[in-house]
Amino acid sequence: MSAVVIHEYKDSENCRVEQVAIPQPKKGEVLIKVHASPINPSDIMFLKGKYSIKKVLPAIPGFEGSGEVVASGGGLAAWRLQNKRVVFLAPGDCGSWSEYVITRAKFCIPLPKGISFYEGCSLINPLTVVMFMEHIKQGKHEAVIQTAAASSCGKMLLRWCNAEQIPIINIVRREDQATILRYHGAQYILNSSEPGWEEALRKLCANLHATVAFDAVSGSMTGKLLECMCEDSVVYVYGELGREKVDNIVSASIIFHNKRIEGLMFQGWLRAKGKLGQWNAIKKAASLIPSVLRTDISAKYSLDNIEEAMMFYKKNMSKGKVILTPSEKRDSVDTKS
Repeated sequence: MSAVVIHEYKDSENCRVEQVAIPQPKKGEVLIKVHASPINPSDIMFLKGKYSIKKVLPAIPGFEGSGEVVASGGGLAAWRLQNKRVVFLAPGDCGSWSEYVITRAKFCIPLPKGISFYEGCSLINPLTVVMFMEHIKQGKHEAVIQTAAASSCGKMLLRWCNAEQIPIINIVRREDQATILRYHGAQYILNSSEPGWEEALRKLCANLHATVAFDAVSGSMTGKLLECMCEDSVVYVYGELGREKVDNIVSASIIFHNKRIEGLMFQGWLRAKGKLGQWNAIKKAASLIPSVLRTDISAKYSLDNIEEAMMFYKKNMSKGKVILTPSEKRDSVDTKS
């Protein structure tokens, strides 16, 4: 089969398409013919060797996708998925940027009727937002802040908060990103490149009583959020787009105002849930893919165009997901920009 293969952890230019053996599923696993697999920020971190998951090299990237189950390694759960259209996670050594992938049956959910492989290929972002909403409701937070708000994940959280009538403050870096969010119904938008945005954030936090933030940027942004938020607040750091150390924390905020910072990663959250909790979380995410957790798609590329796909992705990260289509004809490209 054709697959994207890396031989060292370096950067996205390290990706090459090679011919490799089709993997064989073991008991509890299924073999999936991959129809669609997205490029995510986590994939970029993985290619650089900076993600929480590392594979034995040479390795096939890709942590999720959608496709058709064509073989079972045995076991009731795997057998019941035979010939089913599924959306899946691939946390093991076999990556989804390939024509075929094996994964555990417990990491697969049948695609809802009427949802295409392209629309349903992303589970990581929907699961991440399910995790966010769980923390919002368990913490009884009245209002929310998010950075990197124009990302796919950010737009999902915006739509869900709007549906639940939870005020959400959206922080972006450029005006074109603000325009995108207005289209998606954002009421509160702050551009961190403009002067005075921190004071505006402080006022919004006080007016809306924002006590939880989901920070994909990290670095100096984390401390700025913490300083502007109300007492008894928490900043959950789930990314490091800023590529800086968090070194601007004011101790008084933590000591006297009961503010805190916590790391948050959906894989650890999902593992802690156990088998039933994992199934329920994945099922919840899949059920909302047609609505608030839908994935906006900006382009589709065949595996043979992986280099072009990576270049397009880096230049258009706010426009929607870039999808790889391993089972489509060679050299197929479909962009919407």
